[in-house]
Amino acid sequence: MSNLQRRRVVITGMGAVTPLGHTVAESWDAVRAGTCGIAPITRYDASERKVTLAAEVKDWDGAALLGRQRAKHLARFTQFALIAAREAVETAALDTASIDATRAGVIVSSGIGGVEETENQQTSCLKRGFDRCSPFYIPSGISNMAAGEVAIEMGFKGMCTCPVTACAGGSNAVGDAFRHIRDGYAEVMLAGGTEAAITPLSIGGFTTMRALHTGADPKAASIPFDARRSGFVMGEGAAMLLLEEREHALARGAEI
Repeated sequence: MSNLQRRRVVITGMGAVTPLGHTVAESWDAVRAGTCGIAPITRYDASERKVTLAAEVKDWDGAALLGRQRAKHLARFTQFALIAAREAVETAALDTASIDATRAGVIVSSGIGGVEETENQQTSCLKRGFDRCSPFYIPSGISNMAAGEVAIEMGFKGMCTCPVTACAGGSNAVGDAFRHIRDGYAEVMLAGGTEAAITPLSIGGFTTMRALHTGADPKAASIPFDARRSGFVMGEGAAMLLLEEREHALARGAEI
């Protein structure tokens, strides 16, 4: 396809669940206020571990946001993605029932997916036997489930996929979604990344690689350009963009 045929792509919606807030506005206000999202790990007992700090999403209540029954069978990374996707669609003022669902897709990356589910089931099955593994383990744990759940909720029936490219995953997803619209395959795409890997095994793996900061001061933990730097800090959360073909966005009066 020549450059003359390539279509323009715009951003009309954003959503985020971060260690600083459960929305884009909350997170950005916290950034502007100089709030630090790093704190002692609460997801498990890290008191005897080398790494004791992480950037956790605070005060998360998936049951309140998604319903108790539904949240029970959704991994933490999928819950983050759903709430961020909802915000992106809401801020875009997109009526999902009024668009061509076959021309709307989802590309949501997760590097490691439901690793917490894997760890929990492994621990449980070593005691109870592997034939008693939860039937919800595979559907909740696989990395592409966040993309799938977002597509189901929004009713998008176009491309639905999950690039697994470690720390580049979210950027990879946005780039893929941009090209999908630019080259004529869709008018609307939800794209971004989600992760929830603050777990004993994940932190342990990065610790033995000597990749993580091992200090106790949150304000001196993530300082990559400082002479005192000593590794990165594991975080969690999700961020989502609603991308649209420019003429499609203008036709419905969307704010770009």
